[in-house]
Amino acid sequence: MFKALWQERKFFTANYPVVGAKASGTANVTVDLVKQGLKDTVDTISVNIHGSIVQANTTGGTAKGNENPQGLVTLATLSSAPQAAGLVPINSISSRAAVVDQAVIQGAFDTGGAIIEPNGGSTQNVDVWIHYRFKRDGVKKAIDYAHPMGKWSSDVLTLVCGTRDQLFIGGTGTITWDMTGCQIDCYADLDVDANPNEIHAVELFEQDFNIVGANGNFLINTLPQGCFYDNLMLIAEDTTTASGAIALSDSIINNIAIEGGGRQWTQQGEANADYIRQRYTKPNFFDPNGGAHGLTGIYLLPLRDGLWSRALDATSTPIVIHLDVNAPAGGHSSLVRLVGRKLVPGGIKKTVEAAGKKTVVGLPDA
Repeated sequence: MFKALWQERKFFTANYPVVGAKASGTANVTVDLVKQGLKDTVDTISVNIHGSIVQANTTGGTAKGNENPQGLVTLATLSSAPQAAGLVPINSISSRAAVVDQAVIQGAFDTGGAIIEPNGGSTQNVDVWIHYRFKRDGVKKAIDYAHPMGKWSSDVLTLVCGTRDQLFIGGTGTITWDMTGCQIDCYADLDVDANPNEIHAVELFEQDFNIVGANGNFLINTLPQGCFYDNLMLIAEDTTTASGAIALSDSIINNIAIEGGGRQWTQQGEANADYIRQRYTKPNFFDPNGGAHGLTGIYLLPLRDGLWSRALDATSTPIVIHLDVNAPAGGHSSLVRLVGRKLVPGGIKKTVEAAGKKTVVGLPDA
């Protein structure tokens, strides 16, 4: 029997953690990938929520504006021990961040299978997919970015799962969802361990910033040094529209200026937000307007030429972002999500060549 060069595996199944008729609430699903016996390297972790939701109401509500149906997973974290370069592979990212990140990688949003809330209640089948990617199309030597299972004593995935209040607001009557008929399956897309010379330490992260007033120099100085920044995204949301829902918005960010270590990647005072969408964001989508989902409120600075060496460089000094933002609309509030990847080249494994000798440094095998 020959070992496959790649392999699919369903490594975990659990009942949906929010049990019984609920209007709101969250609960966690936790799984250690090491204890589930995953080997080699992980390309992608995929989470599937499927089954039936029993809805009870008199008059159904309206969509809240979170990603539907992926918004049922409110937060995801993958924490590995030991830590590589002090990074957390998936560091508390929202469903919005996960959906936009996946769309950038695959070139399109997955807009099928939205959950509905009809009047009078219903029982409906759901099939929700969320993907967390490590090895990505378009990067050079993509195997260097895969998640190596042989380095960890523990590798814990935590999913915070919600119910109705994550996707709908309003309505009348006794409005509950019973998700007891749902379960969660976790899949891994695996590559055989090719033992590359380098394995990068990568952290997919999210930071959220409330916008409370107009500010031509809204400072974001929370991105530490000691790494590169890869696929940096800003996602702008009006979080209290007239209906009380959430909406991605182009009316929040006017300009994005990024600097660090004496370098200026994007400039101040140019009202460049739409340029960043036109030049850097749209080329990553097969439909440059984002298809049915659209690209409203989304601004991407992708990994340049697929090379970590051309990423935003914060190896010796932090990078700083200056935003020109508008005040929220009357009675509303605004949120900017900063999503991206910290990258330490060779942070898990690095092969150093000197005087005809190769020395491997980094994390030992677990």
